[in-house]
Order: sequence, then C-alpha cells, then structure tokens
Amino acid sequence: MSSGRAPLSKIHQVLAERAEARLSDAALRLLVEQTGEALVLMDAMGTVLVFNSEAGRQFRIPMPERLERGGLPGCDWVRADNMSVPLEVSPLTRALMGEPVREERWGLRRPDGTVVVLRGSVFPVSPDGSLKPSGVLLRAREELLPRLDAARGAKLLAEAGALLGAELETEAQMEPLLRLLVPTLADAGVLFLGSSGESVRAVAAVHAEPERHVSLVEMLCRYPPDSLDPRGLPALFLTGRTERTAELSEEHQVALARDAEHARLLLSLGLSSYLGVPLVARGRIIGALVLYRTDGAPGFGDEDERLAEELSRRTALSLDNARLLREAREAVRLRDEFLGIASHELKTPLTPLHLKVQLLQRQVELLALNGKPVSAERVSETLEVVQRQVRKLTSLVDNLLDVSRITAGRLKLELEEMDLASVAAEILYRFAPSAAQLHCSLELHAPVPVLGRWDRLRLEQVVTNLLSNALKYGAGKPVRMSVEADGRTARLTVEDGGIGISARDLPRIFERFERAVSDRHYGGLGLGLYITRQIVEAFGGTVKATSELGAGSTFVLELPRGDIPEEWLSVAGAPEPSP
Repeated sequence: MSSGRAPLSKIHQVLAERAEARLSDAALRLLVEQTGEALVLMDAMGTVLVFNSEAGRQFRIPMPERLERGGLPGCDWVRADNMSVPLEVSPLTRALMGEPVREERWGLRRPDGTVVVLRGSVFPVSPDGSLKPSGVLLRAREELLPRLDAARGAKLLAEAGALLGAELETEAQMEPLLRLLVPTLADAGVLFLGSSGESVRAVAAVHAEPERHVSLVEMLCRYPPDSLDPRGLPALFLTGRTERTAELSEEHQVALARDAEHARLLLSLGLSSYLGVPLVARGRIIGALVLYRTDGAPGFGDEDERLAEELSRRTALSLDNARLLREAREAVRLRDEFLGIASHELKTPLTPLHLKVQLLQRQVELLALNGKPVSAERVSETLEVVQRQVRKLTSLVDNLLDVSRITAGRLKLELEEMDLASVAAEILYRFAPSAAQLHCSLELHAPVPVLGRWDRLRLEQVVTNLLSNALKYGAGKPVRMSVEADGRTARLTVEDGGIGISARDLPRIFERFERAVSDRHYGGLGLGLYITRQIVEAFGGTVKATSELGAGSTFVLELPRGDIPEEWLSVAGAPEPSP
C-alpha cells in the first residue's frame, strides 16, 4: 500500500544536500570574514555580491547594493603618489573591461575626508570562460608605514628622555630631538616655541631629504610664523589640542602661503599629512611639535599621535624646568648683585658718620685735657653731617622695608582728600637746595588745583622718587614738572634733559634691582622706580617713561582721582587747596 510520500532515504538525501550547501555557505562566509583583506565581489551589472567587514572598515562605508561606474559610494579613487589627482579609470572599471589588475597602489579619499593608500588586485571573473567578465573580485589591504612596535617606541622615548634630561642651555639643543623623530616617526618636523599673541619662532627644523631640508630652513627663515596672521600659526596655539590631517592637498597648502614664493617653497617639501601637538607646561601653551609625512605616505595613526603627545609632554616639562632654572640663576645673580650694591650703599653714609663722630670725640677729649670748652659751632657742624647721613640710611632702609611689604602684599593705603599740585610744589621746594648744588633749575607748571583722594605719604614718596631720579640723571639740565587734570584722571609729568635711557634698557627700569647705568657712577639700590610703579598701581594708576639716549627722559604719572564730588572736576568749581 503506497502512502504517496517519498522514501525516507530520498528525504534524508535532500536534507543532507541542503545541510551541506548551508555548511558550505557558512564556511565561505567565515573565510571571507577571517581574511585580513578587503574583499568586494560584484557582477557585471554592478550588483554587490560580497562585501566583507574589512572592506567596510577600510572604505568606511556600509555594504552598498550597487557600484556605479566602478566607484564606491562617497569615495574617490586618487593617485597614491599625489592624492590631489584623481585616477582616470578606477581599478574596478579596468577589470570589468577584462584587464587583470595585479598588485597596484591606489589612493582612496573616504567620505570622512581622510585618505588611505591601498595595495591590492582586481580580477575579472568569467565562470564560463567567455572573454567578457560576468563580474570582478577586488581584494585590497591598507598600506601602512612600518609600525613602531612597543620595543622601538620605548627605545625612542628612552633616547628622547636622555636628550631632554641633559641641561638645555640653548634652544639649539632641540634639533637632536627632532633628528630622533625624523625619519623614525615622520619625514619632516619643526619645533616652535612661543604662544599665541606672543612672539612664536621655529627653534629647530629637520627634513629627511637633504635638499628639502635646505628648502624647509629657507622657508622658515624667510616666512617666520606671524601670530597676527591667521594663516601664520596652527590652530593648536589657540585651542591647545592635538591636530591631525590625513591629507594636505596642494590647494590647502597654497591657501596657507603668504605669496607665490612661499607657496613654491611649501609645495617643494612634498608634504602630504600633518600631526601637530602643543607643548603645554603648567597649563600654558609654550610651543608646538609639528610633524609631517611626505609624498603620499599614509597619514599618522592613533599610536603615532600618542607617542608624539608623550614626547611633547616630556619636552614641555624639560623646557619649563630649564626656564625655571635660568630664572633661579638670574634671581641668585640679581640677589648677589643687590647685596653687593646694598652693602656699598649702606656703608657709604656710615663712613663719614663714623669719621665725624670719631673726630668730634677726639676733639672733645683733647679740649677736656686742656680745660677748654667745646665749640658749639663745631658740634653743630658734626651733628648736621650725622643727621644728613642718618636720613640717607633711613631712606635706604625704608626702601628695603617697602620692597618687603610689597612682596608680602602688605602695602596699605590711607586715603584722604588732597591737591596734587600742592604736593608737587612742596616736594619741589624741598629739593631746591639739592638742585642748586647741582646747578639745575626747577620749573613747575600747575596753574590750577588737581584734587583727588590719595595716600599723602605714598603720593609724596612717588613724586619724590621721580624728581630725585630726574635730578640724579639730569646732568645739570633744567627739570620741568607739570600737573594737570583730565576728567577723573590726574596727570603729573617730570621731564629732564639728562643722559637719557637706551631703548634696550627702557622696558626694565621699573623692575626690582634694575638700573640702566653703572652703580659706580650713580648710587642707589635700584629700587626707587620699582617702588614707584607698585605704589602707583596700588592707586589704580600707571607710570610710563619715554626717553632717548643723550636727550633726556620724560616720566608720566596718571592717577584716578577717586570718589570725588562732581564739582571738583571743573576748574571754576574746584575749592582752593588747603595750605
């Protein structure tokens, strides 16, 4: 009796064949996915039959349904040796025309803008042996520079550490560091020092090719970085973040150039990819390490970036330590110089003081032995010298105490209403005898009161310092002082026609222990103008100097007048200064 069903053996055979087919498909899929190459299989109509995960990773696109005209969606085939030039015919199109493509290099610009260099082959597929392919198979792998393995990377860091561990006396010692990185990590490199808004300079530059090295150095000399030109500095000087560009196109490089010659030199270097890492010390950008690869070489990878960042961190730390060491040495030098000057200045009034007192003592003893009275005139003369030298010592000690207060932040102001013109007139009157001895005339132009709220003692100290400075270096020429008001600002100007200050020394005369002249010819501790600036800034004002060597100096003091009545701002309504 027939059941109408296929024999069980036949069913088992069909199931076995289907299972074998599924197993075969699974094995094929496993093989396609396990290979380390990108595999793409498409038919003659462009339909994609195979597109493994490695292809998706290398091309950075999902599996497409179709490929039109041998192109990958969102991607462009370009030349491997010049990635700004597109390929005339893609390798997929060539294979569809029956041409086997064996072991060639191509460039591929991916949808995210990055460029990769591929090495691979494309084979026509003709199962029936016909001349016209029914499909093509592409296999490709990303071409990488020899990777720095862990051992080589550790060795590079160790060698760099040995270089940076040495004392960095000059910036020229930075070039050996770049020569460690070129060509191990990059084909060219430049080390910049400085920060945005300040002077940025290239302190070392290296190119692996001698001729291009000359061009690189020439370009940096002729076209130094300009912080005022947005094209002059990498953005990392502003952001403090690492920059990485997989492809430096010719158009991009030309856009960075300042003129045609700059563009020519830039293009002659063959730069194709870029890695810029900021040098950051104590939260401040102090420079940048810029690395390049050339002639279409693959761009920098994540491992390259991490290694460059570690080197930059060590470099920044070493440079900052070297700076701190130089500043410490300079501070010690200034301290030693100051102690020498201070001991000399303190001894200067003590010597005549000691001699006068010693002489008076001998005269008193001699007169006492002879039973004669001591001359009041002689005692008065000696006491006058003593008093003068004591005042000088007091002034020196007061200056030292003021510096101590300023350094400790203990400079306190007691504000009261006063007239700057009256203060200036009083100080001028005090200096009249000294000016007469120096054969120097004093002039004051203060036609109206200039009232404000200041600390009288400190204001007198500031005017005294400026006037004594003018007399000291005025070379016997007239000294002119003027006082005027400009709204809520009071201005005092002191001019002399003396020896002047050189342009090189002018920026530092308001610093502590600084002087623009030899202490052998001009006494003092080099503290007067420093104290003046600190007091003026405590008032919320400014003090500036202009000068020309041999043609005198002008000091301009500007002070806010403080919280004063509105009627004081007009000359007619201003009250008379108190006597």
